[in-house]
Amino acid sequence: MKLQMKKAIALLLAVVLMLGTLAALTGCAKKADSNKLTIWINGKDSYIGPSEQKLAQEDWYISQAIKRFEDANPGVTVELVVSADGETAHQTFKADAMAGTAPDLANLWTGQNIFSMEDVILDISSLIPAEDKANITGWDSVTSPATGAVLGYPTSDNQICFFIYNKQIIKDCGLDFDNNPPRTIEEFNAACQTILDKGYQPIASDESFPWFGCYIVGYWWVQQSGMDRILSDCKGETSFTDDPGLLSATEYYRSTMVNGYLNADAVTSADSWNKFCQGTVAMMPQVSSVVSDAETALGAENVGVMLPPDFAGAQITDKTIGGPGQCLVVSKDCKNPELAVKFLSFLNSKDEVMKFLQVQSKVPTRTDITAADLGLTEGSASAKLFTWADKTVYWVDNSLYTNIVGDFYNLLPLVLAGKMTPAEFAADLDSKVVK
Repeated sequence: MKLQMKKAIALLLAVVLMLGTLAALTGCAKKADSNKLTIWINGKDSYIGPSEQKLAQEDWYISQAIKRFEDANPGVTVELVVSADGETAHQTFKADAMAGTAPDLANLWTGQNIFSMEDVILDISSLIPAEDKANITGWDSVTSPATGAVLGYPTSDNQICFFIYNKQIIKDCGLDFDNNPPRTIEEFNAACQTILDKGYQPIASDESFPWFGCYIVGYWWVQQSGMDRILSDCKGETSFTDDPGLLSATEYYRSTMVNGYLNADAVTSADSWNKFCQGTVAMMPQVSSVVSDAETALGAENVGVMLPPDFAGAQITDKTIGGPGQCLVVSKDCKNPELAVKFLSFLNSKDEVMKFLQVQSKVPTRTDITAADLGLTEGSASAKLFTWADKTVYWVDNSLYTNIVGDFYNLLPLVLAGKMTPAEFAADLDSKVVK
């Protein structure tokens, strides 16, 4: 009996020791997991600019920023995962979040794109440092209008859309966009015709994803209709088919191809940016992240930027589409939200944003960074963009409801190609309204 008792006690002690070891190991694992963050970053734009895409991953700004954060926080690791593109990232993030496998942090588009995913994105409003709230703009682009939840940090750039142009070509055509840019649609048409008659391609764009459509056409729509009307269309209170601003903007979009102003292969092309950088295209709809690449290719003295021309009678004029179009969100599955927000705050700190702007020529969302801080040359394209920070109205595509925006993206190229009329396009959008 005594022998059996001793064996039982020994066995019990062994079990207790084993359970204690497992608990300790589990505790260590949880602690280790909480010190590791996984972040998805879009493979295009945002934190990986066009020129960086040609470099090794360790040479990217975002990779080096992660290394600086890890060095400043011993024991912390941040795993970078590059997602294919911004459009598919939302569906993938939502699916992974529903399955409980979402990353801690994800690079998504702002506005309705994240407002519709409030069930899987963490409200970080109580974790944001007061200094960030005071010195960073764009919080409205990540704040849910329904609940007031702050669903992420705007990325550190206030993206601005415009026409980038080759000064040498414009001068060769007898035009002066620096001092006398076309400000009306009629003046813009006349300039495009002059460029075409001189033997140059006036505008080039790759519209399989409608960059021209989302950037410039979106501005022409909102400048004529106003955002309240566009949101009213989305709600079904008014209709897209009766929205004169939408019809006018898309009809003009189609006319640029009919008149030969836009490259005939725009819907299928993939090399328009290369052509611009090679000096064979006069203008291109673009955003601020590409300016430094254009200056490297053509010489800073040959790169100019101008606001889109305005439609007659528009309620919004002398502006363009822009704002923080992308953000970084924290998943509700994140094991250490405080650490995640600490990393977001680090990326948006003045020191880091200054480093970021050495790589990409964007307008910062931080209000405590000046043109002098950035060493911008007076009269340069980048200096001009810096003065346009207050000339933006928020992105139309980011404002469209999620049940609408997919067809907006997918069908605009059909309007451009003449395979769908603007009226048919508007009717399709109406058919997607949830009432």
